[in-house]
Amino acid sequence: MHNSYYQSCQKNAGNNDREKRKALIHQTKSAWLQKLTSLDHEEDDPGTTWNKDARKRDKGRMSPRMAWRAIQAGLPSNAIISSDIGNNCAIGNAYPTFEEGRKYLAPGLFGPCGYGFPAILGAKIGCPNVPVVGFAGDGAFGISMNEMSSCNRKEWPSVTMVIFRNYQWGAEKRNSILWFDDNFVGTELDPELSYAKVAEGCGLKGVQVKTQQELTEALKKSCEEQKKGVTTFIEVILNQELGEPFRRDAMKKPVKVAGINAKDMRPQRT
Repeated sequence: MHNSYYQSCQKNAGNNDREKRKALIHQTKSAWLQKLTSLDHEEDDPGTTWNKDARKRDKGRMSPRMAWRAIQAGLPSNAIISSDIGNNCAIGNAYPTFEEGRKYLAPGLFGPCGYGFPAILGAKIGCPNVPVVGFAGDGAFGISMNEMSSCNRKEWPSVTMVIFRNYQWGAEKRNSILWFDDNFVGTELDPELSYAKVAEGCGLKGVQVKTQQELTEALKKSCEEQKKGVTTFIEVILNQELGEPFRRDAMKKPVKVAGINAKDMRPQRT
């Protein structure tokens, strides 16, 4: 009796309101895509003006969201992608869509800075006939960029690596400006360094892009050239806008627990 009951359940499992649920999923996805299309820039927290100032300072540069929409337009539907930690990649998590599993390699919440590049190399070794694209900010990419000297070997399959170049450790700066009223320290990266030129120095293809059209075209071309054994590093020049911190619920200003007064000090004995 119990066995026949379970068999009948298996035949009908998931069928109740299936079409209604499918319609809701489709409606929710469409609304979310429309929302993403309308977003160009990041908002500032009260008391800070970093994003507003960044837009004014670098008027001709793409914002991270503009870059991710260009990536959406150029990314093959069957591609495997990897992401790194960092502010630009965190913004980008909202944009790619997948029709099958095992297509997105993410560092998760463990914070392994430099994950994106070696992860996409491994993905291509495992799936040599599938286009692969890795993503990393310029800070995180610097952690694992030494693999640029390895991946041009003949036995290594070709990949595409996208590097978001905003010349800063974005996630760290985001915390700093939120805590310390737009002040920060130790987050700036060398503006004279070009990862595209480093790629060329390693015998690889390096491309620098500054517009959405350039980015879309470079991404499409690089994925096609993977079939010809060409590895491409796409350096995307961005403004310095910063998105949401990773843990806003944990973002509280440091509390002053004890003051320092000169009167409390005394000369040390020699």
